[in-house]
Amino acid sequence: MKIVQTLTAIVFTSVVCYCGYKPSEAAKTSMLIVFVTGDAFVVSQNKPEVPATVGMIVRENDVIRTESGSVDLQTVHGNAVRIREMTTLTVAAIHSKGETKLGLKNGAVLAKVQKASKEESFIISTPTAVAGVRGTTFSVEIGPDARSSVRVIDGKVGLAPRVAILESMTPEQIKADPTLQKLSTLQSQETVLEDKTQGTLNANLEKQLIRVSETRKPEEIKAEQSVETKTVEIPIRELAESRTLVSVKPQLMDRAIKGDAQAVQEIQSEREMAKERALDQIMKDASTIELKSEDAIRTRYSRFELITLNSGEKIRGAVIAQTDSSLVVHTTSGVRKIPRAELNFQEPL
Repeated sequence: MKIVQTLTAIVFTSVVCYCGYKPSEAAKTSMLIVFVTGDAFVVSQNKPEVPATVGMIVRENDVIRTESGSVDLQTVHGNAVRIREMTTLTVAAIHSKGETKLGLKNGAVLAKVQKASKEESFIISTPTAVAGVRGTTFSVEIGPDARSSVRVIDGKVGLAPRVAILESMTPEQIKADPTLQKLSTLQSQETVLEDKTQGTLNANLEKQLIRVSETRKPEEIKAEQSVETKTVEIPIRELAESRTLVSVKPQLMDRAIKGDAQAVQEIQSEREMAKERALDQIMKDASTIELKSEDAIRTRYSRFELITLNSGEKIRGAVIAQTDSSLVVHTTSGVRKIPRAELNFQEPL
């Protein structure tokens, strides 16, 4: 329990200060890739897929697809998103007034959103759900069963059903059709999730929403409950991961968007230093917990891996956090920090 309390207490260590700075229009309508690991790709309209790289500008309607890797995106407002492995995400909208909409097709993301003004909004949608936030850290996942769930680490998230066909309808069309009106009412039923709460769309409701989306034909949907909620203990690995999701100064991001190559180098350096500090603290906290068996490690972190170094040494344990330069691994003999340059192979067990 001690490690949970310590990690939670310092989730919000990265606060973006504008300090009189006014972002450019290009920065306000773009996101920037500030971290990449493994295999990840970006697809822009009418262009072939290209590997994701640090400093790459992402605009409205661009798609990010990860395989074995992950990608960190940031807005000039300081909002950061980590697109986890085996995930497809579309940048649905980025407006100059601070409205950001991301569409999660499959997989999972972790987001850290700064406290927003009334004019700003940050929304992540799945095919059947919409999560809207103002100042929080949370994850959104589409599970193997295609169900959408949101887990709040810190702050509040509003979770509501998403009726995709309404997005192509005008207010007049909705008002004129009783079935569309009922669907609109359903979509407005938001459930507020607070700290350490997980919300999952009702399974029966989700099936109906998927059917309506596939057929493109409105039908009356019946569900006793839109969102099922429960209190959860945030996984240690997710708490640790949230601490390495750090933002860079908006001025630096703006320079990178304008094509300043030096700014991209500074972003990499600044983020790496911040993440290594976070990694050292994670290692210190994890070292207070003794896990004497592989089963205990697997239970605590919900994962277990075999790590092979270039020297031939094999390490069995759970990777609880990582950066461009290092991995922190909890083993039965303690916690180790491994330079990524020494890593030869990593596979789940």
